[in-house]
Amino acid sequence: MKRMRRLFCISIVLVFGLVSSVFAASAHQFDVKSYDKIAKKNIGRVIIGNIDADKMVGDMEELLQIGIAGCKGYMGETETPPEEVKIMKIIIENADKMASLILNDIEAQWHEGGVLKANGINIDKFEHFSKVMSYIDAVVHPATAIICLKEYKKSKNKDLLEQMKDELAEVREHLKHLE
Repeated sequence: MKRMRRLFCISIVLVFGLVSSVFAASAHQFDVKSYDKIAKKNIGRVIIGNIDADKMVGDMEELLQIGIAGCKGYMGETETPPEEVKIMKIIIENADKMASLILNDIEAQWHEGGVLKANGINIDKFEHFSKVMSYIDAVVHPATAIICLKEYKKSKNKDLLEQMKDELAEVREHLKHLE
């Protein structure tokens, strides 16, 4: 009886250990399907003119968080090169600040790679649809979309909605390289 109780306790500990490790491993996984679904929904909103800027900003913030989780996951993969780990760290550290920039600044600092270049990283050597560039864009594009939406709320300039739609369409292309 004592031995059965001990085996039962050991079994419970093992089960909890396995379950918790599964959840820990998935905590930083990039949820491509959810990301794509949110992006498509917001592209559709722009196309049909169903604009609720506050709700759309909320969706972009969710994309930003999913993108950050993807960067963390990629950073933690054993085969990720050290320079790309460094890039992911820089992206993660700056992700929340990106959406508070103005369009010209996010363009120079992140789309053109100014911040990464200032940190000794030549982003031009990476292919446009490489994993590292796709993870970068999974964060930078929704941050840019947030800026567009905030500006749209002030100006009602529909060109900003078109830019937001284009940002999401481009990042959706990158998703194909992360599946």
